[in-house]
Amino acid sequence: MKKPIIYILLVLFVFGAVGFGLFINTKYKQTLTSIAAVPEKDRDEEDKPAEITEEREPHHPFILLLFGISKRTTLNDPGRADTIMLALADPELGRIKLISIPRDAYVDIPGYGNKKINAAYPQGGADLLKRTLENWLSINIHGFASINFEGFIDLVDLVGGIKVNVPRDMRYDDLADGTNINLKKGEQVLDGKNALDFVRFRKSNDGRHSSDYERMERQQQALAELSKKLASNRKITRINNIMNILSANIKTSLTVDELDTLVKRFYAIDVQGLETTSLQGGGYLINGAWYEIVPDEEIERVQDIINNFMGHTN
Repeated sequence: MKKPIIYILLVLFVFGAVGFGLFINTKYKQTLTSIAAVPEKDRDEEDKPAEITEEREPHHPFILLLFGISKRTTLNDPGRADTIMLALADPELGRIKLISIPRDAYVDIPGYGNKKINAAYPQGGADLLKRTLENWLSINIHGFASINFEGFIDLVDLVGGIKVNVPRDMRYDDLADGTNINLKKGEQVLDGKNALDFVRFRKSNDGRHSSDYERMERQQQALAELSKKLASNRKITRINNIMNILSANIKTSLTVDELDTLVKRFYAIDVQGLETTSLQGGGYLINGAWYEIVPDEEIERVQDIINNFMGHTN
């Protein structure tokens, strides 16, 4: 299976794309200030770009929760975590390992019982999603970073669209949330709205629904193309626009200093060399809804990966 580019791009948004701002330092500081958590002592100066201190000593390895949010503003819906992953990061060795989490994984959400894991975010925000994963996998997560998928639309439009190969006619309408997907089979250039429809398509009006695996392949295709086009845009005005989009659509619990340190250590990372894996389960129908059940031995496999990474071993 190809590398899950959607997850790689999320990491680049946080650790890499912001690095373009190194060429325009003031904008870079403003971007970090916008997306970072504000320490209590600095809350009276939230609108002022943060002063970045000298780079600190390398952190020990840590775990960061990354997720994409799909919001439906017309329904006042805060959105669900449509894409969820864990980034294992070792700043000292300049190493990142990505673990994808099935969004339909059947887990115990503290205070709410057994549900799909992507229901944790609308129930209790990033903190509840983080706590759910910590309890489920018996791990400690240092912090989180999220991206609103509206930012994906804006970035695709900014670069003039992306060329993809639509594998089949895609048509799905849902009057309840305003969904209207209408794509024809074949290679074509998609604007932001249609590109998001392409990567999110699951249900079909004709009953031939798409699997999560097929959707991941489409996400990989679209985001690989977007990543290439973003990397080729080196004009200051375009970089400025990219950072404006990042500022409006990324939020993290990391501080400005933490972000700055990580950007400087990871912005030049070789994307092709990133290690990736995912929790694997099986689909089951429970009370009329489909869930992904992850067996205990699979959880143990991923826990071993995490423990080995945190101990600097392979």
